[in-house]
Amino acid sequence: MILRNLNNIEIFFPPCHPGEVETMNIQADCNEDISPVFPYLNSIMKGTIYNKNSNSINFKYGERMVTLQANKLLVTKLKTREEAYKALDEIKELINETWDRRDKIEPSYKTRAQLGVLDIFKILPKTNCGDCGESTCMAFAAKIVNEEITIDRCIPVMTDKKYDKNRAKLIEILDEAGYAVPTQ
Repeated sequence: MILRNLNNIEIFFPPCHPGEVETMNIQADCNEDISPVFPYLNSIMKGTIYNKNSNSINFKYGERMVTLQANKLLVTKLKTREEAYKALDEIKELINETWDRRDKIEPSYKTRAQLGVLDIFKILPKTNCGDCGESTCMAFAAKIVNEEITIDRCIPVMTDKKYDKNRAKLIEILDEAGYAVPTQ
C-alpha cells in the first residue's frame, strides 16, 4: 500500500463557464509521496498524460479527470458530494491496487501529449461531406476531441477502403489517448 491517508479534503466548484453544466471538484493531500506509482499507472491506464519533470500524471476515470501529484490528488467533473467522496475512494483504491501489483506491470515512462483538434483533422479525409452531421471535417475533429461525437460517425473513414490506413491510425491514436473507439 502506497497511499494510506488523505488529508485536507476539499470540495469546490471551479470557475463557471457559460453554457456548461455545473460540476464540482474534490482534492486532497496525500500523507505519502505517491509518485513512484505513476509509471505503473501510465502503463495500465489509457489516455494518461505523464510528466516526469513535473512529477504528475493526468488521466480520465470514467467521465472524470484525475490529476495526481507527488502529494496531491484532484478529481474533476463530479455532480454530487457523494459522488466526489466515492471517486476519491476509488482513485485511492486504484493507486493502491496498482502499487500492490507493480511486480506484474512493466512501468512506462512514456510522456504522451494531449490529443488536439489538428491531430485528428490531419488524418481525416478532409472531404467536408457532412455525412457525420458536421459542416466541416475540422468541426468534426473538434467534436471528437471534446468527446461530443465518435469517429464512427465519419462515413468515408469507416466505409471507404481508400481510407483504411486513416481509419487504423485514427483508431490507434484515439484508443491510446483514452477515447471511445469502435471495435474492429
